[in-house]
Amino acid sequence: MSPRRRLVRRLAISLVVALACAVWSVSEVSLFPPDVRPRHIEIAAASTHVLVDAERSFILDHRADITDFTSLTWRAELYGNLTATKVVRELIGRRIGVAADDITAIPRLTGGLPDGLRDPDSEHGAELLRTVGNPYRLDIQGDPVRPVLNIYAQAPTQAAAVELADASVMALREHLEGRGTSPAAARRGRVATLEQLGPARGAVINATTRPQIILLTFLVAFAGCFAVLAAASAVRRGWLAGPSRPGSPEPLTPRRTWFASGARSPIDDPWPHTTRALPWAVAAFMVVLWLMPFNTIELTASLPFDLKFDRLVLPVVFGLWLLALAVGGRNAPRIRVTPIHVAVAVLGLVASLSVVFNALELNQALEFDLGIKKLSLLISYGVFFLIVASSVRPAEVPAFLKLMLALGLLAAAGTVWEHRMGYNAFYDLSDKLLPPIFEVGASEAGLVDVGGRALTRGPGEHPLEIVAMLSMALPLALMGIIDSARRRTMLLYAIATALLLAAALSTDRKSSLLAPLSVGLVLAYYRRGQLIRFAPLGVALVFGVQFLAPGAVTSVVSQLSPDQLGVGTVSDRASDYDAVRPNVWTHLLVGRGYGTYDHVSYRILDSEALNRLLDTGLLGVLALFGLLLAIVVAASRLIRTGRPALSTPALVAAPAAVAYGVLTFLFDVGSFPHAPYTLMCIAGLLAVTVAGRDEERFQQAEERRPLERYIGHGAPDPDRVARAERGGAHRAGRPSRGRPGAATGALDHQRRPVH
Repeated sequence: MSPRRRLVRRLAISLVVALACAVWSVSEVSLFPPDVRPRHIEIAAASTHVLVDAERSFILDHRADITDFTSLTWRAELYGNLTATKVVRELIGRRIGVAADDITAIPRLTGGLPDGLRDPDSEHGAELLRTVGNPYRLDIQGDPVRPVLNIYAQAPTQAAAVELADASVMALREHLEGRGTSPAAARRGRVATLEQLGPARGAVINATTRPQIILLTFLVAFAGCFAVLAAASAVRRGWLAGPSRPGSPEPLTPRRTWFASGARSPIDDPWPHTTRALPWAVAAFMVVLWLMPFNTIELTASLPFDLKFDRLVLPVVFGLWLLALAVGGRNAPRIRVTPIHVAVAVLGLVASLSVVFNALELNQALEFDLGIKKLSLLISYGVFFLIVASSVRPAEVPAFLKLMLALGLLAAAGTVWEHRMGYNAFYDLSDKLLPPIFEVGASEAGLVDVGGRALTRGPGEHPLEIVAMLSMALPLALMGIIDSARRRTMLLYAIATALLLAAALSTDRKSSLLAPLSVGLVLAYYRRGQLIRFAPLGVALVFGVQFLAPGAVTSVVSQLSPDQLGVGTVSDRASDYDAVRPNVWTHLLVGRGYGTYDHVSYRILDSEALNRLLDTGLLGVLALFGLLLAIVVAASRLIRTGRPALSTPALVAAPAAVAYGVLTFLFDVGSFPHAPYTLMCIAGLLAVTVAGRDEERFQQAEERRPLERYIGHGAPDPDRVARAERGGAHRAGRPSRGRPGAATGALDHQRRPVH
């Protein structure tokens, strides 16, 4: 079958499977009897507000004591918890004709409590899981500064939501009146009354969810089915085209290239000495990545969705990529599939499947939109990887690595300056240089957290972001030290290493020591023979770091002492594992939906590995670490070649992937976009190097093929050689049937020297 027919067949099968899955996602399908009925997906919500006042109101009395308002505020929060009890829920159910067990009431603690006490424990999490599918829900929040109770109701229809909100107020009032009050309390005016501030108002809040579920399910099913068919076809072709006899050489084939022109790209105009737009666009996005706090920059215009600065710049780069792809020619992007491409695709597919499988449950919990937003951010990481891996040429990889090191040094210098002077240049300059339509968040430089550590953010939203970025840039400087041929160059790279380490340690976070340490251990494994002679330089680096960031080394080291490991930042992480146990066992395989375990509604988790286990299950964790493993394995193969053009990018990528893997256990590194973007950039440059190496090997094999055909089509077959020798010996015993002297002439010709 021709390749075109195979492609058409795969597309047709994938289309049929995707359509069937899309219909199934929003319908109830029955085989006996055959029936297709639409699922009820629409959800309505209503809200009302209740004023908690005294029998003799003193809210408008200017002579009232402030403690009276505080007591009413506390009483409002108490009434919110009372509304969630089963006694009040039974009263609500009688009014609306619903069983009490079908009503979920969640009281929110909002007044005067630290975040750690608001985190749900294991028992609370198990109760939420038991009632997650209830169609009737009440979210009750007491105002932290005013005696007002905010009630938000959720029901299948708008009328039912309004009725539920109003019934909750009447049921609470009925319960309080049934309890009765003492005459003395009534005379003092301390009896609280409930005054509903207008009737409840409601509306349908997920009108666009049904088409979103259909579209997401269709795309994920189509991509997954097509990938499975393509992989099965590739395995089948590889099996049939494998070596037919033991010992015969395996045929060498190039990496599959899609959307590539037949002409080879020129190598006389590598970036930055080029007029091609795509490499410059990639370089511009790297500048934004390293020097701007883009996750805190938003448009001041009112939009129905949050549009961060990176999601404004990346579509422009992607548009240039699509334009170059459509134009074609020798400068068109070349999508060369490598194991790293496959690992990135698998991670995105598993994350999407986690949202598709839990779409109805997420819709009921009003978290489906959150999953879509998180998926769009994950797709942005994949798109940036694809642009880098297809737009950059192998000859341009060293230049882009130098650009990354230069940007990393600028980010490190600004971070050290912020640590010493209390001024964040990244936030301030972004605010001054960008047009007024952009709003830049506050850096809060110089503030101190609850642990007594200064807030040093650099260009990131959190101090640990710059730690992750500088840790992944550190191998560039260390490789410069190892590969330097001149003492002056080695000294410059040593200064760069000290600056990167000082900037990371200036954040005063324990991860700033553990992540660079993992980078050093990986490089020591691959270059252990060369690092011994740089041991004296390591002592000098410690003094250099101490000079650039005084006290940073001792402060971070002291946090790792045994008597300091019981602080809240460590004990809270340790308690997370038991607290999320019910969620893990409930959605063990595919999780509850990528990015939907939000710290605003659930427990705060400072671990990327734990986050992925919750929202994408075991498959998501395997996909994440499979990507990191694919980077390390691909890099190891290039390192073994011993060629600097191949081993240097690999020796940067492998430690960066290991550092990212270490950070996944130390904080939620994927929640902050600077670190994943940096990893995808390094992975893209490594994929370019891997694809360039495969094409080089294939071209060398093509150049050797005519010579192999001349000398006997490669390695001789032993059986064929033995048969030829036996046939030659048999013919040698018979007289020649040709002209006299033919055999002698042939022998003389073989013995004649070749000039």
